[in-house]
Amino acid sequence: MPPATKTERMLATLDLLGHAEVSARDLTTRLGLPVNKLRSVQRDLETLCQDGKVERLDNGKYRRPARATTLNPVEALAVYSAARMLYHHAADYNEHYLTALEKLTAQLPVTARRVAAQANAAYQQRKDTSDTSASRTFELVARAWLEGRVLRFKYHSLTKESQVELVIYFIELNPQNRQAYAIGVNRLKGGDRPFVFRLARMRNLTLLSEEAHIPENFHPMEYLSGAWGIMTGDPVRVELFFNPAVRDRVREVPLGPTADCQLLASGHTRVCLTVGGWKELVPWILGWGGEVEVLGPPDLRTHIAAAHRKGQALYG
Repeated sequence: MPPATKTERMLATLDLLGHAEVSARDLTTRLGLPVNKLRSVQRDLETLCQDGKVERLDNGKYRRPARATTLNPVEALAVYSAARMLYHHAADYNEHYLTALEKLTAQLPVTARRVAAQANAAYQQRKDTSDTSASRTFELVARAWLEGRVLRFKYHSLTKESQVELVIYFIELNPQNRQAYAIGVNRLKGGDRPFVFRLARMRNLTLLSEEAHIPENFHPMEYLSGAWGIMTGDPVRVELFFNPAVRDRVREVPLGPTADCQLLASGHTRVCLTVGGWKELVPWILGWGGEVEVLGPPDLRTHIAAAHRKGQALYG
């Protein structure tokens, strides 16, 4: 919601300028204010500059005076890595993501802040070509989770459209496709088993007034412990046999704490994984081409073999 009063507007201005360099016109847009409020924003900036809370730069932009960072080099790299992962996750422009990127960037030492800010500026340029509904979806999902409220929406899966009233237990990013998912119970379906819902497939979202409660016995990492990405299900044992040529590459892959990875005398690498269903593994396995053989389970082996035959037929 845009600030409704002058006090709210100035507080929002200080917050934004604490982690970004912004012109008066861009500030008006970022605050969600109409164009006719530009002059009011300019007067706010003049007042804040006179009070020493904001400074005007040579390029016409404004910012709050820089504060010294207390991050050590490893902490700074962690902050930068978090910012880059956020950048790659948000393929479409999201105003909240831009703010988060800027706040993370503000924590970096000056030497790294400049190049990180350039990446943020490149992300901001996506605004003119992106669907802004993604920002609205993410905002409502976040509010439903953090405020403990039920979220109603239409869910467009690959096969059907269904009505959902979701009690959100957890929000997770899939490490494989970098998509955001909400984990929770659809109270219209009945039962207490949580399911996962991709945010990009949610439509017509409404935040309901009913309270939503996360059960005390729900542990997100236990729920996701068998997932290769985000999907869970009955545990399946997958056995893979990698050629010697890719031995070092296999060792670099984070296979999870329960994986059994053995280097054989022949130079091959045998990997055994226990996952909650093998469907999410398929793109990763196919990415290895002919360098890996699926030994089990049989239905996964059949699926991969069929995919290779289809590719062979396509390319002759």
